[in-house]
Amino acid sequence: MSMGSAVPVLAQSKWSRLGALCLLYFCQGLPIGLFQVAIPAWFAAQGLSLAQVASFIFIVFLPWSFKLLAGPVMDRFAFPTMGRRRPWVILAQLGIVVTFIVVAILSPDPSESYMLLAALGFVANAFGAFQDVAVDGMAIDLLEEDERAQANAYMFGGQIVGTSVAGAVGSAALASYGLTVSALIMAFTVFLIMLVPICLREREGERFLPWTHGQASPEALAGVNESWKDILVSLFRAIVLPMSLLLILLEGFQRMASGMLVSIGPVMTVQDLGWAQTDWSNYYATAGIVASVVAVVLGPLIDRMGSLRVLAVAIAFRFVLFGAFATFTAYWQHTEWVQGMVLLAYISGQIVTVSIIALFMRLCLRRVSATQFAVYMASANLTYSMGSGAVAPLGMLMGYQGMFYVMAGLHVAFLVLLPFMNFERHQRDNEALEASLAQP
Repeated sequence: MSMGSAVPVLAQSKWSRLGALCLLYFCQGLPIGLFQVAIPAWFAAQGLSLAQVASFIFIVFLPWSFKLLAGPVMDRFAFPTMGRRRPWVILAQLGIVVTFIVVAILSPDPSESYMLLAALGFVANAFGAFQDVAVDGMAIDLLEEDERAQANAYMFGGQIVGTSVAGAVGSAALASYGLTVSALIMAFTVFLIMLVPICLREREGERFLPWTHGQASPEALAGVNESWKDILVSLFRAIVLPMSLLLILLEGFQRMASGMLVSIGPVMTVQDLGWAQTDWSNYYATAGIVASVVAVVLGPLIDRMGSLRVLAVAIAFRFVLFGAFATFTAYWQHTEWVQGMVLLAYISGQIVTVSIIALFMRLCLRRVSATQFAVYMASANLTYSMGSGAVAPLGMLMGYQGMFYVMAGLHVAFLVLLPFMNFERHQRDNEALEASLAQP
């Protein structure tokens, strides 16, 4: 048996697809966990202000808003003999490994090199976002229609677990050994995961490595030679359909609230409530893992009940949760109260993510699906960054209670507009657009 025939083929196995996608999403959670969870908790323990922590998170997460730039490049260019998306995944992971090694070598002190550390976090997350676009395109290309909600649960569950593990392990390493050891642990972990895309193929007959034998599948060749004009025109016309714009707006509301929570969390708990640096990171990790498991278990149920219905229930729950937490401030000194809020926020947030991502996939026009999905994710990540960044000016106008009321209010806006979503109308709009674009 040749090496090529022994390589796993994702298109031929549902569980290979789910397992690989989950592990790849775990990988892209590592730069998020180190720079968005572990290092901000480290900052809070060293006395950096709420504005500094929130600004750092805003900077390092900002590249996830630029995924719309990577999407057209991946739709336009490819090395299809190795698969439509796999070469891009390998390249992105190599970039993450190199960036972590640079962080380990330079090991910047936050009190003296705050912006250098922020810049390195920006670069690491840029490669993570780059990988995300490639993996999303791979998922859209390979998943069957009835696998999507379940796959989203595995994928985004994997990212949350990766973020949680990196946050907990990174925080412990930072507290005990410093930034160099923490970054090297992340680099080695990503290197091990990089062996997965190296050792698989998307479809039968593709090359294992650039210098081995194989050929491109018809699916990998589809759309590679389309012009920039064709891609951008199709993308623009698909994005500006009414239901597309509405779902972007709705997702923006809840993502801003999530961005606010992740910036408030480490400063509020460490500096105001007396938690240790590792207490916040470890509990964030625990809550994230529990949320991921719950989402994976509920994935098939979400498919059966309908993503739109589940989304409405989860958003209503989050409104009540944040409103109640803001109202009963006397309980904030009780650790269990804060832990309960964080756990429920992450469980409900993961259910929202699984549901709304499945809805975004329903909106995509097939000819530009990877690019269109990247735009949806980029807009969601931009509003997440905006939520984190908004904490700095909001902190000068109001306390934590006021900011939690703002988070509750964002969910009210979501609930008011959600009944206007109409996927039957969008299906008709998509079909009309496909017919229009097919005309010479």
